[in-house]
Amino acid sequence: MRTSSLTQDQWSLLEQYRFLKGVPSGSGGTEASRLIFDEGEMVRYLEDRFALMGSSELKTAGSLFMKRYAFVAALGILSATCWNRKLNLSPENLVLVDHVNDQGLWLPQFYLKDLGVGEFTSPAEKEEFIRSLFAGHVEKMIGVLKRSVKLPGLILWENVAVYLFWIYENEAFTSEREQKQHDFAQLLSDENSSWFGEYKKNPLKRYYTEKVKVEGLDDEIRVRKTCCYSYRLENGEQFRCKSCPQMCKVKRTVCESN
Repeated sequence: MRTSSLTQDQWSLLEQYRFLKGVPSGSGGTEASRLIFDEGEMVRYLEDRFALMGSSELKTAGSLFMKRYAFVAALGILSATCWNRKLNLSPENLVLVDHVNDQGLWLPQFYLKDLGVGEFTSPAEKEEFIRSLFAGHVEKMIGVLKRSVKLPGLILWENVAVYLFWIYENEAFTSEREQKQHDFAQLLSDENSSWFGEYKKNPLKRYYTEKVKVEGLDDEIRVRKTCCYSYRLENGEQFRCKSCPQMCKVKRTVCESN
């Protein structure tokens, strides 16, 4: 691993997706390590944000939290695959800062206490980073939500998967096409299930299905297998995912019957 850096354009892209280069004025934030190792702390964190999230249900709040937190994995993979760079995404280095956008959506921002960047010099170094990101971080966050909020792991992993697929399928995130395809195939391989924790099968692979045409949408979409509960938020219908399995199943049935 070599010491390196990100360009200003690369930092600007990360900031566009809520990664900050420093702590916002007047906000100390919450270290991820406080949540990932303490079930009681996770419950208190979610309950304290019911009003910000627009929910009074722990399961709904927990699912929404994981949807937002999935950007940690997505942007870590973006940096590794597209730029060959390693960010320090350990739970001890990551801080969450509350933020609500103009539409009233709770969209927490993230900043890294240590902004050091490394450059991968071998495939083994990149694999070790991916393993630490998922098995050492994301899987542990999923685990504390499963235990404290009683959310199914299937929902939580799909909340992560949809953003990872977006990274690899978005042409705006440039990199060598062959390298990008190779990295994506590796990420979905059952042979690499240990990257994600103690799994015999890859926990992401089941969600990578063909995109389909759904009535009322211009583009083909990959319909979710699980519901993330966004529709259960306050005024939740406006926040329902366009790939919601409840709505898409109805729309596809109507479309096929015509």
